Amino acid sequence: MKLHRHLATAALLASGLVAIGSAQADGSPSIQKEVLSSGSTSWDGTPYTAYPAGAPELSVLKITIAPHATLPWHSHPVPNAAYVVSGELTVEKQSTGEKKVLTAGQVLPELVGQIHRGTAGDAPVVLIVFYAGTKGTPLSQ
Repeated sequence: MKLHRHLATAALLASGLVAIGSAQADGSPSIQKEVLSSGSTSWDGTPYTAYPAGAPELSVLKITIAPHATLPWHSHPVPNAAYVVSGELTVEKQSTGEKKVLTAGQVLPELVGQIHRGTAGDAPVVLIVFYAGTKGTPLSQ
């Protein structure tokens, strides 16, 4: 029974891929793509210099911050980017006090090696954060 269900699911996925392929071949817009962020600098303009050495490990986290909560000061040793699903987030650099406000649908290319924090607005903030690290490397410190 389980095998049958897996085979049926695989058949549906395969037929969907065939349909997508044929829809693309005839030029119909069945798939839309939007680049949300692309670049080689963090939100303050600091260039990313390198990925950490070692075997890559990608991590994707869903983070929810309560209304008016402020995260502790922290830094990231690896490049990462946060997509704001909902809410309003103000990020702040400790060294300069520079701030940036983000709302739902925006992407934050995070600071690497610089101490910063985030503060939620009047509603909970939901983030999807993508980290490009290596096995055993912490995502933040």
